[in-house]
Amino acid sequence: MTPALFAVYDELLNRAAAPPVEARARALRDAFLRRTSALPLLESVQEDRMVAAWDDALTTGGLASELAPGFKDAAERALAKVMRRAHRGVFRLERVGVHPVAFDLVSGASFVLLPRDDMARNLAADLDRDAPLFEARIVAAADGCACLPGVIFHPPDASALIDQIVVAGRQRGMGRDALCDALLRMQNAFSRLSRVKIGYAYRVEALDATVEV
Repeated sequence: MTPALFAVYDELLNRAAAPPVEARARALRDAFLRRTSALPLLESVQEDRMVAAWDDALTTGGLASELAPGFKDAAERALAKVMRRAHRGVFRLERVGVHPVAFDLVSGASFVLLPRDDMARNLAADLDRDAPLFEARIVAAADGCACLPGVIFHPPDASALIDQIVVAGRQRGMGRDALCDALLRMQNAFSRLSRVKIGYAYRVEALDATVEV
C-alpha cells in the first residue's frame, strides 16, 4: 500500500478492534475464514488468510465506511471511504511499458498499480519469473491504484486450471465474491492436505462445495 493508505488502514484495524464494533468485526472476519476454508479451521490460521479476512471485514463488511467519519483529517476520511469500493478479483500481473498492471480474470477489468505501492513493488519483483495468480482487493484512487495487504497467492501450477474454473463459474452465473471464495477454498485445501495433487484441489467440481457460514 501507499504510505497514506497504510496509515489509514492500520488505524481502521485499531478502531475495528475496539468497542463498539469489536464483536461485529470479529464476526465478519471469522465468517470470511469459514467461507474460504475447505477444511475445519485450525487454531493457527495462515497469516495471509487472516489479513485477507480483515480486508473483507473493512471493505465488503462495511467497517471502513462506518468508521470513516471518525477521522478528523478530510484526506484520511476519503481514503477510508474509498476502501468500501475496493475491487476484489483473481489477478494476473503483467508489465505494460514500465507499469505493473493487474488484470482481473473474473471481470476483465485492469488496474495500473502505483509505483509507490509497496504491494505492487513486491508483486512486480516476480514478473521476470512465472508469476502466480493472486487474489486481492485493489483500491482505485484519483492518482492510481493500490493493493490492500490481504494478498493470497495461488500455486503457479494452478494457473491454467484457474482459467478453466473461472470460465465455468461465469457460465454458471456465479458472483465475483462466490467465485473468489471458492478458489480460496481450493487454495486452502491444496496447502493444508498432504500429498494432494493440484488437479484434485483445483477442479470445476469443487465449485459445488458448500461451506457452513
